Amino acid sequence: MAEEMNIGQMDENLILKILSLVPIKTVVSTSVLSKEWQSRWKSVPKLKFNSEDYQSEHQTFSETVYKSLLSYEPEVLDSFHLSFGSDKADAVDVVHWIKTAFSLYLRTLVLEFLIFPYEVDVFIFTSSLCTCDTLVTLKLGSLLLVDIPAPGSMKSLKTLHLIHAFYTNDESIYNLLSGCPRLEELVVERSYEHSVKFFTIKVPSLQRLRIYDDNDEDEFVGYVINSPSLKYLEIGYLGCPQFSLNAPGLVAAYIGRVSNVISESLVSVRRLVLNVSTLMIYTHEPGWYDLLTWMLEHSPKLQVLTLVGKYRINPDYHVLGWEWNKPKSVPECLLSHLETFVWRRYDWKGEKEEEVATYLLKNAKGLKNATFSTGPIEPGQLDKLKQRCRTRKKLDGVLKASNTCHLVFKFE
Repeated sequence: MAEEMNIGQMDENLILKILSLVPIKTVVSTSVLSKEWQSRWKSVPKLKFNSEDYQSEHQTFSETVYKSLLSYEPEVLDSFHLSFGSDKADAVDVVHWIKTAFSLYLRTLVLEFLIFPYEVDVFIFTSSLCTCDTLVTLKLGSLLLVDIPAPGSMKSLKTLHLIHAFYTNDESIYNLLSGCPRLEELVVERSYEHSVKFFTIKVPSLQRLRIYDDNDEDEFVGYVINSPSLKYLEIGYLGCPQFSLNAPGLVAAYIGRVSNVISESLVSVRRLVLNVSTLMIYTHEPGWYDLLTWMLEHSPKLQVLTLVGKYRINPDYHVLGWEWNKPKSVPECLLSHLETFVWRRYDWKGEKEEEVATYLLKNAKGLKNATFSTGPIEPGQLDKLKQRCRTRKKLDGVLKASNTCHLVFKFE
């Protein structure tokens, strides 16, 4: 039988790590356990505050944050996470807290402004808060307003998440990013906004970029991305009319729901060779087939191709009037590099889908595995079963370019 360990017998670093996972109010309350615990809470490497979870008869939320920061003993503060509403925290106080955290050589800052329906208050993230050279991770979200008229200085920043933040203008975005010379990861999630025309991402050091943007306001034109070191690109959703990409070092791309205009803007790029080895395209929107052609033609080192269909296929759903423009010649990736092809939620009734699948099987000379998956067939769906059997027989009978290709059909 394993011996039970008293918390007092644990390693000090382990105790502090455990304490950093619980609310600060609980952490402070441990000071009454014993004399040894009276000041232990002052050494917790991560401070997390949420004004909505805070209730105390003895001191206000602001007083608690002040006390925690002023009592902090180690020289370096690993993380400062602040979720706050204007009803419990004044903007002047918040700025002071952040700068106090900066003085503790802060490494991670997470800010979330909690706003209730019909409120008009907003917290402004200004240039004065872009002055921490020890900061490695910055996450801004929940309706903060980024207003940066001049570039800041965050020389150590490697990870930046902008989750539903607002921006005063295009220059604020540019100035925020230009102050991060070592930035490697950028996550952008946006919704409705009227003040930005072009979202420009010109970061030479950037390696990973994820975008989810359903902003279709007339004022917003699109993205301009110039990141020669970019290796990983994920577009979950994009509905803007323009998209300009310069990323010759791209290795992996995951493209979800994009407007037909975005597909056309990518296809219009002629002089570009990508180092993409892994590619995922969602076949939800019209134009995905031209995007596929473009990616095949411009990704000579592509090794893994994944297509993802709709989660539930409406029996009456089909894209009207689309014609797949096959590559003018067999792309280099099909002749020498593509080894794995996966089509998830394949539409067994789609004639065009069958055309794309057949083309890939006929021309991928190095293909080792081709997998087609679909949802389960419910009892009584005999017609659907027959359709899938016919399509499977057709694909199985395709004269494949690769003699070693292993064809798999399965249910998800």
